[in-house]
Amino acid sequence: MEIKNEDNNQKENIPELTQPMNIFGKTAYFFIKNTKITIFLIILTLFWGVSSFGNLSRELSPEVVLPYGMVTTIYTGAAPKEVETLVTDKIEAKLDELEHVKNITSNSGFGYSSVMVEFETGVDIDDMVQKMQEKVSSVESELPDGTTAPMVSSIKTNNSPILVFNIGGEYDFIQLKNIAKDMQKEIEKVQGTSDVQIIGGLDREIKIKVSPEKLAVYGISLEDIKNAIISSDINFPGGNIELDKKNYNIRTVAKIEDPKEFETIVIKYVGNSPLYLRDIAVVVDGYSELDAYSRLYENVEGAEKNIQNTIAIAIKKKDTADIIDVTKEIKKVVAEGKGKFYPDNLKVEVTGDMAQYVDDQLTSVIHDAGAGLIIVVIVLFIFIELSESLIVAMVIPLTLLLTFGLMKVTDMTLNTITLFSLILAVGMVVDDGIVIMQNIDRLKKKGVDSDTAAKVGTNQISPAVFSSTITTLGSFFPLMLTSGIMGEYIKGIPLTVIYALSASFFVAITTTPALSAIFLKGNKHKQEEVNRKVKGFGKNVRKILAISLVIALSMYAFMDTETPGFNPTLFSWLSAALFGGLMYFKLYVARNNEEGDSALVASYGKILRWIITSRKRRWTTIFVAVVAFVASMSLIPLGILKIEMFTPDDYTKFTVNVEAQKGTNIETTKKVVEDIEKELFKIPEIKDFVSNIGVTGIDITSEFGTGGGGATPNIAAISVDLVEKKDRKKSSMQIAEEVRGIVKEIPGAKITVTETQSGPPSSNPIYIQFVSDNLDSLKQVADSTEEILSNMKEVQNIDNTMQEGDPEIQIKINKEKAAAYGLNSAMIAMEVRNVVNGLKATTFKKDKEEINVIIKPIASDLTRVEDLNKITFKSYTGSQIPLNQVVEIIPGKSYSAINHKNLKKIAVVSSDVKKGVNALELTQVIQNKIIQQGVPNDVEVIYGGETEELQNTFTDMFVNMIVAILIIFAVLVVQFNSFSQPVIILVSVPLAMIGVMPGLALTGCTFNFVAFIGVVALIGIVVKNGIILIDYINYLREGGIEREEAIVRTGKARFIPVLATTITAVGGIIPMTLKADFFAPLGYTIIFGLLVSTMLTLVVVPIIYIMFDKKSKRLKEVD
Repeated sequence: MEIKNEDNNQKENIPELTQPMNIFGKTAYFFIKNTKITIFLIILTLFWGVSSFGNLSRELSPEVVLPYGMVTTIYTGAAPKEVETLVTDKIEAKLDELEHVKNITSNSGFGYSSVMVEFETGVDIDDMVQKMQEKVSSVESELPDGTTAPMVSSIKTNNSPILVFNIGGEYDFIQLKNIAKDMQKEIEKVQGTSDVQIIGGLDREIKIKVSPEKLAVYGISLEDIKNAIISSDINFPGGNIELDKKNYNIRTVAKIEDPKEFETIVIKYVGNSPLYLRDIAVVVDGYSELDAYSRLYENVEGAEKNIQNTIAIAIKKKDTADIIDVTKEIKKVVAEGKGKFYPDNLKVEVTGDMAQYVDDQLTSVIHDAGAGLIIVVIVLFIFIELSESLIVAMVIPLTLLLTFGLMKVTDMTLNTITLFSLILAVGMVVDDGIVIMQNIDRLKKKGVDSDTAAKVGTNQISPAVFSSTITTLGSFFPLMLTSGIMGEYIKGIPLTVIYALSASFFVAITTTPALSAIFLKGNKHKQEEVNRKVKGFGKNVRKILAISLVIALSMYAFMDTETPGFNPTLFSWLSAALFGGLMYFKLYVARNNEEGDSALVASYGKILRWIITSRKRRWTTIFVAVVAFVASMSLIPLGILKIEMFTPDDYTKFTVNVEAQKGTNIETTKKVVEDIEKELFKIPEIKDFVSNIGVTGIDITSEFGTGGGGATPNIAAISVDLVEKKDRKKSSMQIAEEVRGIVKEIPGAKITVTETQSGPPSSNPIYIQFVSDNLDSLKQVADSTEEILSNMKEVQNIDNTMQEGDPEIQIKINKEKAAAYGLNSAMIAMEVRNVVNGLKATTFKKDKEEINVIIKPIASDLTRVEDLNKITFKSYTGSQIPLNQVVEIIPGKSYSAINHKNLKKIAVVSSDVKKGVNALELTQVIQNKIIQQGVPNDVEVIYGGETEELQNTFTDMFVNMIVAILIIFAVLVVQFNSFSQPVIILVSVPLAMIGVMPGLALTGCTFNFVAFIGVVALIGIVVKNGIILIDYINYLREGGIEREEAIVRTGKARFIPVLATTITAVGGIIPMTLKADFFAPLGYTIIFGLLVSTMLTLVVVPIIYIMFDKKSKRLKEVD
């Protein structure tokens, strides 16, 4: 169908009016004619978007499905070597039968076995965990007595505690533990909580302290005592019987009601006299030994620097629960519980609040999104008329609301990744609207009425806009193909951007032309008539108001919103001056020439004509561009621009880790921690810290941590909380480095300082594996490598998995002698373990409290190695046999843990590197040093860690980049029905790299994974300009205009929309780029790449077009 127009002269001068209608033009026409449907659609979008936004779950980072399964088995009292051979090896062998297994790693430590299976990417992890459970169940009967049932689980991200309370005051550890249990019960009732853990304090425990000498005298073992206790504490069903024509349930009850009753239990008879438990043991109704401390320090101005002994309550949430809502409800329950389920004078401090951290981060990102939106609107004001800019600006909220709806439908969450993606999209979603609106405005200036201009303007430009949108989507889509954990982590970026850009195109071809037809009535002549009526003072008032509005919006966009009141930053003043000046220039200085072009557009047209009409100037321009490209790409080989996985982020938290020698008791570890605490008191930037002694720590800032571990007396972790960034001059990295320098002088333990890392979990930058069946060889090479690293100033936080364990006593059984007395190895080993570790006899229940009853020898009776001979065994004759009669006691050494990878023994030496150090280059240096020192013949060396991950990830990203280019090329071939013109358009990509590399180097960023994401995304963004130029050049040439003239006209006609879309895209991400360290490389990549590419595309693409066009002509002449 052709558009009819009564003015035939207008038809001849404006060929768009006779252009056949395409699907996009027909869509626009439908919404222009049906304004009520358009308004209804807008209202529906508002309701759907707002509702979806309110129901999106909030979290810090996206939930990542990790391809791992874990098997954990407890074997109390067993040494690592014993755990390895009796537990780990058997479980590993069964799990190795599974399909789709990538790696099996294990850790056999004192009393536990941990086996982790890494599966191939793409498997159903729930299904694989079920198969793991089946394999483990089949081997469970082969495990030794005393092991717990192996626990099989998947590994989840975001599994750290969301909230930590420390409670203290004028209460001892016993009272605090009881109070904490009451609080635990109430907190567990809150919907959305999954686990409430109490750390520290003392549990009630009934100890039955036996005398080894008396056991020997009476020929009693600990098992005999346990059996006697169980037999005396029963509640046993006796069945059902009919008596006196009634049915009765029979139950035999002999429950122990009071701890004193344990003393009266008969263990055996000596002759005719009963031997009571009190005759051989002392029953103590007391408490367990303190195995963990939690200490709190708060830096209160003017107050004495002291630290309180507290206990911690750590709370985790369910996977689907909203972190902020759950935390608010927990805080409400705790606040209302004062005087109810805990005393009024109890001190309750929130020492870890992930929800507050998430809320602050999301608020900051939302503010940055708002600031980016404001900048986009300002740019629209400057480049197009106010009324047109307001219509285009409407694209943004409508697009965002549609995006929120799509996110909710696909079960996405609101987190820093998806919010940054929205910020990235904000500057791009107006592109389609700008180009369409500019085309409509161009036609109106030629005298076309508003309805027709909206219809034919959308019809003419939409195919090019659609292609440019598809190419942009094509550049983001390959990011979804990134494999592994990294791919899962960043999946929200392409998905969010694809949703946003698809929504923006839909809005641009429906709402934009419809609103244009409704609100921008008339044409150029009518508008000029209206403008002539507004004279003098009234016109100046409008201009002053417009400039004032731009200045006010510019100031607000970069305002410091964290501090109450009016707090403009340096960027506030600079942006106000820049954008206010540009608005003033537009309203008071800029004048259009006779052709209706501004001075800027006219100047560009002259420069472009001057360059393209001279062969020498064309080749000179190309030569300069090529040299610039080569120079920028050489910044990485020259070492000017560093490569790394992620850039350190300035968080408000870091952790000091303490590891004393194996065998160190908790009190000794506590003394080391106290020395560290005294040094931390002196650092003014520290707001507070919590010292957890005897546990591996409670890290709420870890996005992928497990949030703490079991009791380990030689381990401690101090979680340090800094004051806000605005209240300190040093970054968290600088303060952490300062602490490293201080604590290295403190003796008694290995002390490391770890900083919170953004992004998904990754290995240490330096990670060296040694593989061998010989533990002594592994120990030798691991220790020598650790020494190499300790002498290198570039590394920090060195870790060596081959550490000596507690001193070991090996009890070697003489099987012949044991058999002569009627004993076997299992009987001897079981009794030795029971005496050393104690034996849980039963659980005593009183007032809903479950109290463990533990049988242990009197501590004073076992203080020397010789005292082990007090352990005796009953021979088949009834006589008592001392331990040394059937065993040989041999002092020995052990390892703290034995590690495997793919069923082979390994040792791992790893470390972090200091800021600015290239891990790839340093690994090569370390490799050479290890070769020089020599490696035992039976040891294989494997270098991995961040270096390996970097190579694999960058390979993935390079493939993504190639896929993006191929997708874009295919789309362009279809649109232009040409192979040469897509190549011309893709020239924009290397032009962008001219800006990317120097831009990153100038801003102090590195070329990391996040920057690479920016490069892949940039490919689709920069080609949009080339598409718009080539499409219009072809359109004009089809109308009979000569090549050079068509190029110049296209350049002038498309200069403003190209420039405006570039500046809006850049302006939208500037606020986030300046504030977010993690995303800064991505932001700068797009900012510098897009700016440079736009400037060069406006010149270089027309030149390449001419070169290809001439070559094409010559080929046709030959044909």
